[in-house]
Amino acid sequence: MYKVLIVDDEPSIREGMTTLIEWEDYGFEVCGTAANGREALAKADELEPDLMLVDIRMPGINGLELIERIREKGSDCHFLILSGYSDFDYAKKAIGFRVDGYLLKPVDEKELCESLARIRDRIIEEKEHKRQQESEVAWRGEQLIASVVTGMAGDSLSEELWDPISQRLGLNWTGFRVALAEADLTEDEESAGIGLLKSRWSRELDKETSFVFLAEPYVGILLRADEQGEAQWRRELAELLDSEKVPLFLSVGSKVDTFLHVRQSYEQALDGMRQRFVLGMGVIVQADGAAEPRPILEPGELDSYADQLFLALDIGNKESAFRTVEALAARMTEARLDEETVKSSMAQTASVAFNKLAAANPKTFTSTQSFAPVISEIIRQRSLRSLVSHLNQAIEGTVRYASEHSPETIIKQVEDFIRRHYSENLKLETIADLFNYNSSYLGKLFKTHTGEYFNTYLDKVRIEKAKELLAQGLKVHQAAERVGYASVDYFHTKFKKYEGVSPSAFKGRPS
Repeated sequence: MYKVLIVDDEPSIREGMTTLIEWEDYGFEVCGTAANGREALAKADELEPDLMLVDIRMPGINGLELIERIREKGSDCHFLILSGYSDFDYAKKAIGFRVDGYLLKPVDEKELCESLARIRDRIIEEKEHKRQQESEVAWRGEQLIASVVTGMAGDSLSEELWDPISQRLGLNWTGFRVALAEADLTEDEESAGIGLLKSRWSRELDKETSFVFLAEPYVGILLRADEQGEAQWRRELAELLDSEKVPLFLSVGSKVDTFLHVRQSYEQALDGMRQRFVLGMGVIVQADGAAEPRPILEPGELDSYADQLFLALDIGNKESAFRTVEALAARMTEARLDEETVKSSMAQTASVAFNKLAAANPKTFTSTQSFAPVISEIIRQRSLRSLVSHLNQAIEGTVRYASEHSPETIIKQVEDFIRRHYSENLKLETIADLFNYNSSYLGKLFKTHTGEYFNTYLDKVRIEKAKELLAQGLKVHQAAERVGYASVDYFHTKFKKYEGVSPSAFKGRPS
């Protein structure tokens, strides 16, 4: 609703005008009334009306004088003059003050409503035009700031050029810093999400101490770095971390005394952004003065971590492997390594360790188990913590796979399978398929770990079971059938081979 102030020295007119019109139907609301020009001046400052209905003839300051004084203040208020006099001189003077209409008392309701509709449309048009102008000025200011801060404008800006610009943008500060903010957005959210953050922060952050601009893929914030501004922006950035729905990483450059040197602060903030991968989100990094020396990864250090990781994997100690990965991650964080270096170093360490593991355990890690996806997935991680989690999952899976697929484990499973299914028509080829092994390779593993060929082992299990059945009083042909021999003669031959006597003779022995 647009605000209306009614100014008339007659109480009945003020009350009548307030209640006569359905103001809301025309987009207005009566925000107040005034009995004279002096009171109207005070209320105009307080209420900032969009439209004033003003009587010409009032004691003290008359209507035209009131309009003139308000215009001198630069107000965009609209005026509708009410008068009991049809004096053309008043009308001519009113036109000079850019009034929107001149109505004679008693006011015709229809004529007043038509005037209100016309003025409302004009106010809407003016406010939209003003909004567009302000948006254009803000956009141009943002583009200028961004181009100077990021260095795209080169060295074309001078103090003489900057002074009027800083006055217009409200940036005539005595010290500056640049902050860059990265939001934890998905690839689909990044372009729109960054723009939304920039727009919201432009509205919400204190314009006395900050100026928000786009520095893709980041949101940039020009900060006021004098004594008053330093305390304010520290508080505001901390509040951003706490209140923003998406996790943020903020990097702040050091203070510069003039806007012409602001690119130095930007470069420092940009360098700080390279620490985001190792430090994670929810952090503010600030550069001040000379950079502190950081420890570096020594030559051969990655090989040492790779050897530790391999040894832990080789003995199946996943906790030790986890500690090795965490220790390497801590060293990378301490050294503040950038994302590309971290990923390549981690990939190199993991690749060496896994390749050594596969070479040392060729029977366990066959072609069915490949570490290539584990290594390639490293490049897709968005933080060091997610990378560590990814490797730890791979370690856990590798240790579990080794325990489940080591030759000893496989042979124990085959032996157990034989003891539970000895009465069936078992063949090495069938069991190899069940365990996803080549039958020839499984046969060699079985002989190596049991000292028996598969068929010999199966026969011995069957004969042992047959001996139990015969001892229980079953006939020879019944025992043969129960343990999986279709031919009694074949059973007789196998029994005598392993026991030295025939099944009948064994059955006839005294217990």
